[in-house]
Amino acid sequence: MSPFELNSEVKKVITSQLRSMSDLCVGLEVENLIYDHEMKRIPVNPGTSISSSDLKVRLEAKNFEKGIAPILSIEPGGQMEYASEPHRFLHDLGNEWKTYIANLLHISEEENLIVSDLALEPVVPAGDITIINHMKYKLMHERFTETGTHGHEMMLNTASVQINLDYTSLEEAERLAFVSDCLHPFIALIFANAPFYRGEPTGSRNMREIIWRNTDPIRSNCLFDHGIKSPDGLVDNFITYVLNTPTLFTFEKDGSIGTYDGTLGRWLDSLGSRGELESGDVMTALHQIFTQVRFKHVLEIRGPDRPPFGYELVPAAFFQGILRSPDSLEKVMGICAKWSDEDRQQLNAMAQTLDLSYEVAGQTLRAWCEQFLSFALEGLADNREKQFLALFAEEFLSVGPFSLSTQASFEKSGKSVEQFLKDRWEEQKDLLKEITKP
Repeated sequence: MSPFELNSEVKKVITSQLRSMSDLCVGLEVENLIYDHEMKRIPVNPGTSISSSDLKVRLEAKNFEKGIAPILSIEPGGQMEYASEPHRFLHDLGNEWKTYIANLLHISEEENLIVSDLALEPVVPAGDITIINHMKYKLMHERFTETGTHGHEMMLNTASVQINLDYTSLEEAERLAFVSDCLHPFIALIFANAPFYRGEPTGSRNMREIIWRNTDPIRSNCLFDHGIKSPDGLVDNFITYVLNTPTLFTFEKDGSIGTYDGTLGRWLDSLGSRGELESGDVMTALHQIFTQVRFKHVLEIRGPDRPPFGYELVPAAFFQGILRSPDSLEKVMGICAKWSDEDRQQLNAMAQTLDLSYEVAGQTLRAWCEQFLSFALEGLADNREKQFLALFAEEFLSVGPFSLSTQASFEKSGKSVEQFLKDRWEEQKDLLKEITKP
């Protein structure tokens, strides 16, 4: 296949589900680390005690019973991932999430489990976690032995929230991706929720951000880090980047997982030359890019830490308020366009610390966060949508990132990390019962 033909095949997938303005939807993916009553991670693979695999089966049955149909999957270290159906309105998404989390709470009480709302495993190193028995993830695990320093921690010990947004045109997709990529450092700060690492407080380190920046430099970090710095031609530049990235794994036509010694572009080209290239193969290639903002058939924004219980929809509300509001989007576009490459490099670097007093691009990190939260609130359509962001914004501007406020509570408690989190779960169960009331 010619480079143009290959580019067209990838672009065809990225633009395969364009919607009208009135039908634009938002989707949400949320991960949870799950523990037994002694604060030991439940096993990912089936065995003698309840595993993530068992929990998934139980949850799917409960979801069906309650009339919701999110997609559940298990991450490499046993993290339970919820992926919502697409929804036009945040309150409909919120209703689905409440039903799901109520179901998870119900099963956790039956099995005496602890559900964590932290974005990072607080005690156990990745080397002590058994990886899921799946060839794709084993190949990724092998790759991360050779790249970065924290790839295994990312796979096995982190939890995130992902926002999925569709778009009306290629041009709109490029604007949304550019702004989302520019805003990543502030998203990493606003939603920082990794207060412990290997049994110790993380202090001012933004630990999940540090882990991601040291996972696999070839396929992670921001689009900016891969030379994609402008909305003009962004999708074409993204496709070029994808096609030049080494292949991690392949899905063979018989359903098995395979390997390929070459770039994703060469692998797709080999399929095309044999007349075997399908959209599913392109999607497999797109799944092997881990940038904070990436395309599949929707725009995926992957930067936020998993927020505390009750705030899971806040990242979706934030991006709805900025990216779906023409006024807010134009204001933020104008700001981002003025940043120099040096500004953006500094901002991305500063996202690894929770000290909001640093001044970058003319004002402090805290001032930037406040400004973007304000734009997001202005952009939300009505009070029913503003409610998903307003309380969080007030709390963030009052006490700072949750990583720091949780550490402050821990220091006052005088407890071990494990005991602190056990006791915290008892309080959180009451909160979850309250917010999931019919």
